[in-house]
Amino acid sequence: MSMSTAFPHAILAMIYVTDKVQQGRFEYVPIQQVSSELNIPPSTMGLIIRSLNRAGLVETREGAKGGIRHARAPETITLYDIFRAIEQERPIFETQLQPRVTGSKPTNAQQAIVTVLHDAEQALLERLQQTTLADLLRALTA
Repeated sequence: MSMSTAFPHAILAMIYVTDKVQQGRFEYVPIQQVSSELNIPPSTMGLIIRSLNRAGLVETREGAKGGIRHARAPETITLYDIFRAIEQERPIFETQLQPRVTGSKPTNAQQAIVTVLHDAEQALLERLQQTTLADLLRALTA
């Protein structure tokens, strides 16, 4: 399984919204603008916004001054929060292998693969939990 681009698009959109709001240009950033300027298809942007909204990470408003803004401070939103909102508890790696060969070597190989992928997933999730939107924004200005 390979992850979709929805997760990195969601991170990029969150950074973009944070930046525009911090500049004082918007209270709510127009979703169409986010989609257009970040080159994210409107249908994908809509799915991302709905997922982030359901997770309580963004607020939306309709109308002429509508759009999207964060529901929480960037210092309190981790990349893990965004990941969970987008990927919805799906495993990163599919490990239900079903080889047709039997015996100790295939069984041991499968277990070794599952162990390595589980460890990699845990390391990734830990890193995502340690990184906030504010961290990424600080890296942009460094």
